[in-house]
Amino acid sequence: MTCNDALDLVEPIAAADLEVTPAARAHFETCPRCAAALASARRVEAELARRRAPAAPARFTATVLQRIRREQWRAEQNVDRLFNVAIAAALVLMFGGLAALLNLNGVVSMAGSVWIVLNGVGRSAVNVAAPSVGMYVAAAGLLLSALGMWWWADRSLEF
Repeated sequence: MTCNDALDLVEPIAAADLEVTPAARAHFETCPRCAAALASARRVEAELARRRAPAAPARFTATVLQRIRREQWRAEQNVDRLFNVAIAAALVLMFGGLAALLNLNGVVSMAGSVWIVLNGVGRSAVNVAAPSVGMYVAAAGLLLSALGMWWWADRSLEF
C-alpha cells in the first residue's frame, strides 16, 4: 500500500466508517507520516464527538421549506410553459389538418376524380386523383398526430 492509498483511507477510518484492513494497519505502523495523519484525524473526530451539535436557527426550517416550495413552483412553471407550447403546436397542426381536410377545391377535385374512376375511365383517373388523396392522407395524419400528442400530454400530467 502506498502513502496516497493510506491517506485516502485516513478520514473514513477515523470516523469509524471503514474498518482497518491488515495492509492498511501494516502501512500505518511503518509510516510515521500516515500514522500522524490518522492520529490527527482521530483527535478531530474525538473533539467533534465531545461537542454538542449546534441548534438550527429559529427560522431555518421555514426558510428551507420556502426555498423548496419556490424551486418546485418554478419547475412546475417550466413544465406548464412546455405544455402550453406543445398544446399551441397541436392546435396549429389540428387547424392546419382541418383546413386541409376542408379544402373545398380538393374535395371537388376528389369528387370529380372518384366520379371518373366510377365511370370506368381507368388509369388516367387514378393519376388525377392520386395527388389529392395524398393531401387528405397527410392532413388526416397531422390531425391524428396532434390529437395523439394532446392525449399523451394530458395523460402524463395527471397524478
